[in-house]
Amino acid sequence: MSFCTNCRKFTVTNIYRILASSYQNAIEFSLQTSRLKWFMSSLKKGDHFLVYTGYLEKDGIYIIADPLLMNEPETIRALIKGYSSRSPNSKTSARYLLFICIQEPLVWEGPIVDLKVTDASVDIRPGHMRLVCEGGTNDLKEAQDNLASLTGRMDFLEVASESISQLTRVNNELARMRKILYRISMSVIADTCKFRKTFKGYPETVHSLFSFAREFGQRGINIMDESRRGHVAINLINLCIEWLSFICDDCVPTDIKTFRWTVIAIEFTMVMTRGVNIVALSDEQFTKLRLKVAGCMTLLISHFDIMGARSTAERRQRMTRDQELNKTRTIKDDVDLIKEFHNEVSKKINLMEGQLRSHQNMGKVIDESDANSELLTYLASNFSSRTFRWQQGRFIGGGSFGSVYAAVDLDSGSVMAMKEIRMQDPQSMKQVLKSIRDEMTVLEMLRHPNIVEYKGVEVHRDRVFIFMEYCQGGSLAKLLEYGRIEDENVIQVYTMQMLQGLKYLHMKGVVHRDIKPENILLDHVGVIKFVDFGAAKVIANSGRTRRGGIGTIGASTKMNGGDGSSSKMNSMTGTPMYMSPEVITGTTTGSQSSIDIWSLGCCVLEMATGRRPWANLDNEWAIMYHIAAGQLPQLPSADQMSEQGLAFLMRTLQRDPLLRPTATELLQDPWIQNSPGKAVAEAKCRTDGSGAAAATTTPTTTTATSTPTSSLTPAAATVVAAAAAVGKTPSENEQINTI
Repeated sequence: MSFCTNCRKFTVTNIYRILASSYQNAIEFSLQTSRLKWFMSSLKKGDHFLVYTGYLEKDGIYIIADPLLMNEPETIRALIKGYSSRSPNSKTSARYLLFICIQEPLVWEGPIVDLKVTDASVDIRPGHMRLVCEGGTNDLKEAQDNLASLTGRMDFLEVASESISQLTRVNNELARMRKILYRISMSVIADTCKFRKTFKGYPETVHSLFSFAREFGQRGINIMDESRRGHVAINLINLCIEWLSFICDDCVPTDIKTFRWTVIAIEFTMVMTRGVNIVALSDEQFTKLRLKVAGCMTLLISHFDIMGARSTAERRQRMTRDQELNKTRTIKDDVDLIKEFHNEVSKKINLMEGQLRSHQNMGKVIDESDANSELLTYLASNFSSRTFRWQQGRFIGGGSFGSVYAAVDLDSGSVMAMKEIRMQDPQSMKQVLKSIRDEMTVLEMLRHPNIVEYKGVEVHRDRVFIFMEYCQGGSLAKLLEYGRIEDENVIQVYTMQMLQGLKYLHMKGVVHRDIKPENILLDHVGVIKFVDFGAAKVIANSGRTRRGGIGTIGASTKMNGGDGSSSKMNSMTGTPMYMSPEVITGTTTGSQSSIDIWSLGCCVLEMATGRRPWANLDNEWAIMYHIAAGQLPQLPSADQMSEQGLAFLMRTLQRDPLLRPTATELLQDPWIQNSPGKAVAEAKCRTDGSGAAAATTTPTTTTATSTPTSSLTPAAATVVAAAAAVGKTPSENEQINTI
């Protein structure tokens, strides 16, 4: 939260400063009518001249120009319209215009210059005068000094608006930025006080939040309006009181870090309560502030060694201990001394090891009587455990069950994806462990180029690390954030790879049940990989699940000794916009693998159109209603997809699961067969003697090198080349540089 808020705040602040320094070129004064005649006479003596536009004078606005602007009509016209730049290397002083708005006619006896201006808009109130200069804020002060030197004095002018822009649009934008900064500052200060209660027991984190809120508020308060500045100042004083209370009540007084934090908090409190700010405090706030400051000062004094008194006392205590220890010793020679030294060292080492064991969970004996511990034991004993050394890298993403990080295998130098799942809540631990067990059961039996590779698991008492293949290309959903895939050849290659993966899954008896762009990754060469098998179901050859409660592929069957209830395969699992009709209605007719075919069709539709299925509906209930009613999502237009592609899409979105084709049948569809990258994709999926070979398509005589890539578009040629290079892995240095 702090990082994102800080980035936003600094972005708004930097843009504000750029706009202010470049375009705040005006200052507005309130005029005293009684001194107006004298002021006009002073301007005339300073060789100023009147610019007559014939347009602004109708609104009672008169323009007096700097003598240096004589014979500079374009510069005058630019200043009237709002802005005129000034060269940084200009040797002349900053030139200016005076806009005077009065209700009676202006009496001017000096020179007059006619300048036709018909499209200018000046927002100035009657009885006010605005000084507009070339350049920005730095030039405004110089122009103000020049005016004072020419007229003799300006003390009769009272500043009404300081540092504004002649451009109305810029003024509105600056006001909007000040409002945004005010809202962010108030939110950060309020949330910091709440976080103190939430993160009690983590003093370093709480102190960092207070320091962040202090810096945030101090930087933002300088550019806010007067009214908002007062509100922020009051909240910053409350932040000071809360900060001092945190140091007095929640921190260890003898810790040296507490001493440093106290100094920072006291200094900030002194800054915020300086001047009239202290008067704004209520009696209750002032009493609390006084007590907390007294407590912090006591803490500071306790850390001071006044005249070495503490050091002297400690030295005397140490001498007394040494004397008592020497009395108990009966050392005869150096051998006894060395033996005693070794014994003391051994005691200290044993003490340190005991403390380390008490602060870590790894290595603790698991209570086998606990049901959750039984699941942990099952995970540790039934799945591939990691024996190599590894190091955690950067954060990749997170979900409801845990976080995903990049990790480096320190033995081989390769990069992996590491999913960390923490078991903090004992009540939900059993459900989480069962989900992990189901997903790992699926992953460990799969090995295919279009399925993310499972590498192993590392089980601890309070967390589980699952290691998988690292896909540097990100997800298909991330790719589609930039728009649709305009080259249909690329869609064909991606679809073919997904069909190859689904064919393998269904041959292995696995239904993914949650196919969507977020669960489709691309590796470092752009090859499609299915991931996230948390919702998948594994089916044995006999038609039953590997464990109770998991459904079957095919028609619903009765379990031995069961009550004949229908399979749970069609339980509502997945994302509604990618769900098939039979999942929503709960019917069990047809092959259960057809669930994935419908979801694949939805992904193809999204690649072609750039929008999610049912994007025109605003809630999930409406989406599920339309799917159950037999309606189809909005299909791609003729300019987005060919006729063969639309025919393929209609086959995947067949409402009747009995008529919906399988992945093997769809691989023979003309749209897939006519794909320029078909031969390359088939060669990519072919493995030499591995278990994945059985799931790939039937080998053809065409090789990857014979694919005519010259006829492809650049995007399609890139995807085809990536498919041909699937056997290549990045070097160790390339992988480590990604972390």
